[in-house]
This record gives sequence, structure tokens and C-alpha cells, in this order.
Amino acid sequence: MNRKIVTLMVVVALLVTSGRFALAQSQVGTLEITGVPTDVAAGRYDREAGVFSADVREIDGASITVKLEDVEITGKTMEWRTDDNYLFFTVDARLTQDDFELTADQVEYFGEDKNLKAEGRVVVTTEDATVYADHLDYDEETDEALFTGNVRVVFSDGVLEGERFLMLLEKSELQFFGSFQGEFTDEENGEQ
Repeated sequence: MNRKIVTLMVVVALLVTSGRFALAQSQVGTLEITGVPTDVAAGRYDREAGVFSADVREIDGASITVKLEDVEITGKTMEWRTDDNYLFFTVDARLTQDDFELTADQVEYFGEDKNLKAEGRVVVTTEDATVYADHLDYDEETDEALFTGNVRVVFSDGVLEGERFLMLLEKSELQFFGSFQGEFTDEENGEQ
């Protein structure tokens, strides 16, 4: 099947004409749908409702990407409400920002509230650690990430496991709730 990259660039100027989009500090947002044959409708925009939606689950090699400021979110299904800057991605959902990467079954970004939620097989990778969990709730205002359900934090020198961990990112601090366990090694000697 002949595939052609189909790209839709969405800029604030276009959306402002519909009177429904306000991105922080007048930043530009883009939506790209790639890997879709030219005869397949993979997305739509309801101008009256201010909602973009797309689904490329059934198309091998296709993906949906939204870029806002320094954040990029990709996946196979997407809903983007432009009036409150709400994004919902499922199937191979991935969010990247600077030295931070998040993958999950679903990622919700509440732009107006500056909050991010991820559910199902959550993996967050930073330069210091990798965190695995069932759920993540991140508050951009407080710079706090709450991981719940089967949480496993892997550092270069150890592992922490429990049901609920709060990361205070600005302070580089972890708070543990309830029972947890940890195992650390002496990096120089490789001893526990």
C-alpha cells in the first residue's frame, strides 16, 4: 500500500480565528499525523466544539504527535480540546520534555490546570532514575509527582518499591507512604 506522510500543522493564528484557543504566552502548538495513506481519514476537527480527534491504531507505522511549548506527546489515538488545552492520548502514549520521558497506556494533560495524569504501565525515565507505576498524577504548579500502585523506583545504586511515592522534583526528594522496601548497592564494590 502506498503511504504518504500526512502532516497537519496547527498554529495559534488558525485557531484564534475560531475564537477558541488560548495557549500560555501565545505559544504555537502543532498537530502531526504521519504514516497515513492519502485515501484514509485518520483525524478530524470539530471547529464548533474546538476538538481535534484522531485514531491511527489500525495503520502500521502511523502516529499522532502534538507539540506544545517544550512538550511533545505521541500516541495512536488522541483528543485535543483547544478551549481548555486538554489532551488525551492512548495506545503507545509517550510524553517527552527535555531530559524527561513518560510512557503509559494513556496520558491526559490538563493544560489549563497544569496537571498531567498517566494510567497503566507508567514508566518515567529521567537522568537520575526510572520509575514504574500503575498511576501518575503530576502537578506542574507544585512540581510534585505522585506515583501509586506497584511503584518501583530504580536508581543506579538501588531500588525502592511500594504502593505510593511522592516525588518533590524541585527538591530532588522522595516521600514514601505506607509500607515500602529498598535495596541499595555500594557502587564501588558492587556489594549490597
